[in-house]
Formats: sequence, C-alpha cells, structure tokens
Amino acid sequence: MLLRSILRPYYVLALVLCASANDDFDWTKNEKTSFYYGTFPTGFSWGAGSSAYQTEGAWNTDGKGMSIWDAFAHKKGKIFSNESGDSSCEGYYKFKDDITLMKDMKFNHYRFSISWPRILPSGLKSEHINEKGIKYYDDLINMLLENKITPIVTLYHWDLPQVLQEKYGGWQNASMVNYFNDFASLCFERFGNRVKYWITFNNPWSIAVEGFETGEHAPGLRLKGTGAYKAAHNIIKAHAKVWHTYDMKWRGKQKGLIGISLTADWGEPVDITNQRDIEAAERYIQFYMGWFATPLFNGDYPQVMKDYIGRKSGQQGLGASRLPVFSPQEKSYVKGTCDFLGLGHFTTRYVTTKNYPAGVGGSYFADRDLAELVDPQWPDPGSEWLYSVPWGFRRLLNFVKTQYGNPMIYVTENGVSEKTLCTDLCDDWRVKYFKDYINEMLKAIKDGVNVKGYTAWSFLDNFEWDEGFSERFGLYYVDFRNKNKPRYPKASVQFYKRIISSNGFPNQREDLHTMSDPFDRNVLQDYDGLEDEAFPALPPPHSPGQGGHDEGNPFSNEDEDGDVSKLADVPAAKRKGVKRPQPKLDSNRLISDRGLPALRTLFDDVRYKGKGHEAEDLRLLMGKMENWAHRLFPKLQFEDFMDRVEKLGTKKEVQEQRQRMELNRRRALERKLARQQQQQTDSQTSAADEPTSVSSANVLDESKDQDTKVEEVVEDLDLEPASSSTQQEPSQLPHKDSEPPAGSPQGEEEPSSHSPVHQPSNECEDED
Repeated sequence: MLLRSILRPYYVLALVLCASANDDFDWTKNEKTSFYYGTFPTGFSWGAGSSAYQTEGAWNTDGKGMSIWDAFAHKKGKIFSNESGDSSCEGYYKFKDDITLMKDMKFNHYRFSISWPRILPSGLKSEHINEKGIKYYDDLINMLLENKITPIVTLYHWDLPQVLQEKYGGWQNASMVNYFNDFASLCFERFGNRVKYWITFNNPWSIAVEGFETGEHAPGLRLKGTGAYKAAHNIIKAHAKVWHTYDMKWRGKQKGLIGISLTADWGEPVDITNQRDIEAAERYIQFYMGWFATPLFNGDYPQVMKDYIGRKSGQQGLGASRLPVFSPQEKSYVKGTCDFLGLGHFTTRYVTTKNYPAGVGGSYFADRDLAELVDPQWPDPGSEWLYSVPWGFRRLLNFVKTQYGNPMIYVTENGVSEKTLCTDLCDDWRVKYFKDYINEMLKAIKDGVNVKGYTAWSFLDNFEWDEGFSERFGLYYVDFRNKNKPRYPKASVQFYKRIISSNGFPNQREDLHTMSDPFDRNVLQDYDGLEDEAFPALPPPHSPGQGGHDEGNPFSNEDEDGDVSKLADVPAAKRKGVKRPQPKLDSNRLISDRGLPALRTLFDDVRYKGKGHEAEDLRLLMGKMENWAHRLFPKLQFEDFMDRVEKLGTKKEVQEQRQRMELNRRRALERKLARQQQQQTDSQTSAADEPTSVSSANVLDESKDQDTKVEEVVEDLDLEPASSSTQQEPSQLPHKDSEPPAGSPQGEEEPSSHSPVHQPSNECEDED
C-alpha cells in the first residue's frame, strides 16, 4: 500500500528539467467524459487485497522470525501513536472467517502476501524452513480454492527478514538477489501446484524511496541521492532472476505467470499547451513507474532518468552517475521479464517544471526538477495525500498501453481511506470513489487497454505502515480495541458486491432493479426520475470532515475540471474526521407495536429461516437495522433513529407502499399459480383424470403465513450475547468501554456455521 508523505515540503517542490515527451501518448487530449454505462468483459476478475504484516499479526508465533517492520515498529517515534502490527487483524487465526466473507461477496480472486520470515526465520533456505508457517499458507490457499477464489500471491510486501538487514544491509547489498530467489523457489516448490499468479514485489518505489531515501519506512535509512537507486537496482535484478528461475524450472509443469506490482500516481501537466509542463509531467511518471517498468519491458532505465541524474551527478563533482548502470548482459536479462503488470493507483497530481540548482545536494526528489500541485476543489476524504481524481486513472492506464505495448494489466491496489476519527460504517465517499474509479477503468478498457482484473484496497482495515491504525482503507471495519478483532461490513461492501454481481454498470433501469435495498438506490444518484416502490429519498450521510447538507456532495463531478489558477501546493491542512456516536440497540423498541411494523416495511427483503432459527433471524434483522442506523443517520444515537423509524411506520407513504407491495405479491402468486396449472395440464394425457388444481386462496394463505415470520422470530427473544467468542452481533460496533469476549481466536478452530459478520442481505425473494 502506497503511503507517501508527499506533504513534506521537500517531497512537494522537488526539482527537475525537461525531457522529450513520448510521441505515442497524446498529452494534449484529456477528455473528462460523463458516466459510462456498460459491463466488463466476460471473465473479468474481481477481488480485494491485503499483505502479511498489515493483517496477519502473530508476529512471533509458531516459529516466525523477526522482519524489518517488526524491528522498525518497535522503535518509539517511528509509527503514529507508537502502534505496531504485532496483532493487527489477527488474520493468522481468522483467515477461515475472512474467506467466508469473501465468498459471500463473490470474489473471483484474493491477493495476499507470504511473509518471508514466517517460512524462513533467518531469511536463508539453507538454514531452517518453518513448517508451521508453510502449513498456514497451505491452509489459506486450499480454503480459497475450495471456495472458488483464485489466490494471487505477492512474494515480497516489504517484510524482509531482520537478520538479512543486520548482516548484509538488506536491499543495499546485491547478495539479496540470490537470497530472494531461494525464498521464491521454495514458494514455487511448496505452493506452485495451486498458485498460478505470482507478484514478485509490491510497490518497489516505496521500498526504495521511503525505506532508503526518506527513512519513513523500514529499515528507516536516509541515504539521500544514492540509497533509493541502489535498492531499486537490486530489486529489479532480483525480480528478473526469479522470473527466469520460474521460466526454466517451474513454468512447464505449473503453467503460472510472474508479474510485479507497481504503484503510480498520474501526473497531469498544469498547462497541456505548455511543452515544458508536458515534459515535467512525463518526467514525473518516468521517475515513478518508468523507473521499474522500463527496464522490465525495454531493458534499461528511462533515458530521462539517465540524463537528469547523470547531469546532476556531474554538477555535484561526482565521477559517475548516482544511478547504477546495467551491463549489456543485464539489459538482455531483465528485458521481457513481466508476464503481466500489476498496477496500483490512488490519486493524481498536477505537475509543472521547477528547476533547482545542483548545489542543494543530491536526492531523488531534487533529481526530477518538478513541482507537484493539487486542485483545492478535489475531494480529500481523510488521508492528507489522497485526493479523488478519477479521470487520472484512465489517463494512467492509457499511458501504460502506449508506453509498454499494451501489456496484460491487473489492477492490484485501488481504494480510499478515512481517518480514525470517522469510525462509522456509512462510507459513502468510498462508494463514490469506487464507482468513479471503476467506471474510468471501464472507459480505459473501451479505449483498448488490456485490463484483466481489479483488486480493491483493502479487504480489511489494517495496519497502514507509518500511519499505524489511524487510516482505514478497508471494506470491512475492524475493531482493533477488541482482542478478537471482529469485522463489520461498511456500506461499500454491499456496493462492491453489487458491482461484482453485475460485472460493472448495466444500463440505468437494469441497474436500478438489481438494487434490492431501497435506500441503496440513494447512494448512486444517476437514477433520478425512474419510478419504483422505494421510500421518498432521504439525504445521504455526510462525508467525514464536511459541514451541513447545504454544502453539497463533496464528491460531485461538477467541479472535477477545477481551476488551474487556484492550484495549491500539496501540503494542505489535514481534514479532521467527524467523530460519530456509536449506537446502542434497544430490543424492546425493536419489537414495539409501532417499531416492528416499520422495521418489517423497511427490511421487507430480508430472508428469514423461520421456526427453530429465531436467534439467527433476530441477529440478521438487528444487523440490517444497525447498518442503516449508521448509514442514514450517522450523527444520531440509536434512540433517535428509532424515533424516526416509528414515525415512518405511521406515515401514509409507508402504508401506500405496503399496499402496492401486497398487490404485487398477489399478482406474482397468481402468475405462479397459472404457470403451475398450465404445467399440470401439459403433463397429462388426454385420457387422464381431471387435474387437481391449486386454489389461489391456498397459495395466498401460504403467503400470509410467510408474513408472520417476523412475529414468530421475536415471540421468544434470546437477547443474551452469543457464547462463542468468534460470533458478533452483525454490523454492530461495540462501545469503546465494552469488555471483549472471553477467549482468543485459535487457528485450529473449525469454522462456525455462521460468519462472524452476518452481512445484511439485499436479495429479494423471487416473486415470479
């Protein structure tokens, strides 16, 4: 996950000169078109991602060795609030429950990483293989496949064994190339018969720059002007060696693919008619993504990097360029070692040229001679560096197409965060972000870009590196205060699930009628004027940090073009999240004379199991209720929400809606009866006796019996909490003063019959 401190002054206004722009990519053409309705190609793969250190926890369990991030996070002052990933999401113990959630969302794939020190504690294959670590990943991979979820495995997501850092200097030492190859070979040997998609490195830009230039990430070294280039050089060679090892030894029998995941922001010229701005924007991309992609596709570093770093090095009196050089043999060796390109993308910058003299000292940022700017009108939901600029995604994808020969692309990271103070589940800004960015990806596919899959970042809230737990990217909220780390679905879960089921954005009317929850229709505001049986529209919840509703939708597309004259430097004031009160369920009001009818009207689509399943049905209803308590009225306590619900139960619109729904139900049953009678008639011979017909009254009586299920559910309420420590009330955030359930999760437990999060169902019963 890319978490750059772009807001630091030396990050933002770094230097660089001009270079020739790419002849193939048209920098002057930036069409910001309207929303596009359509679906993705058949076989398009949908999923979400994670990494070992960010989610597994169990940092010193079952023989795992220490990683550089274990050592880094344990040093005071390195991580926000001195937090660490020691326990994180406890994914090491809860992976079975997590896969159940993935299955419910209908994921096609799940991206995760293998912890190098978990299976090789010393980092060296020749010294010791930790079989308990091997077994964990075996079990994870096997269960994913049993649930028809394809594993996409990252070999290195930043957690180098600490021993290799201490003994050899980590990625500053060329010996890491062979050690990493040994680790990868072990993974191919043990898991390659089931894993067909391998990613060597996640975001090597961050490994190099933040690990060895700024020191903000592990191992925390500040080797300005040299450390990042040297680390990147060894990483590129390590990737190439692993690709060749797999190609020669494993590909023939395992039939897998080897790729790399590069994260890149888009850089847009401030003035698309100004050649210097165009050259600065391309320089931004080449120093970012091209640094790694160009050697793998073309065999050498981008010419603009060689020119600028070489010239700066000469001006600083150095005898050679600070950028390492590939030998002719190495150029041939690294070229063409990418079966697919993993692409992570989050945001965009405006870029203009800004020349800095060589006397300021050598650094990666000074070598670029450019300035990064943002449009103050771009929405920024929480993270100080992440602005929502959807059109930049399409531009980046088309740049990859023209620059590298339209390679096979898997989007390996894309998402948006919120700051820790905004802990409600009504993440409407994330829904808007996903909608817009996924739609821009669809437009890029229509442009001819070869995108094969999309990975939302991230599946769970997790440890966000130097930001600790203060930023949350997850589709599922994780309560890190509870030692069992329960998961709760945010609103974006249902939205993303619907995108997956529809494989994109069908036409407006089709899309509308696939949304079974009437209030979900308010999240997407593209369906105005269409008639349905929903309640009158309610205003959506605020985005975090926003004022009253009169301020408008902070994610509207109206201001997307911005105003170049008002561009601001990247360092901007942090957006403070709005602390939301955590609601409290009141079972007596749920089953009151007015509360229950209103609830039944609100959640008419809930599938109840009936007698014998009262406790489960009650949890399902309460989960549905709690989720909407957050989404519709995030600023209210639960009692206030119930007041509004009870008022709805007596409104004329509600009664009229129920009458329409009842009429539709009767008509559906009559059609069903007619079909049954026709089938019986067709199946009989002319000599058969008079067929026995099913009376309409009997069918309708059965419907009335179904209508009484909710009353049956609440007749004998069991309001005690679930005894199992792994079961939680659905979508209910515990109070911060509440005691965590007794016991801790165990990796050997059999998966419970119910998911730890009983996700609200949006499936309507088939009325036909």
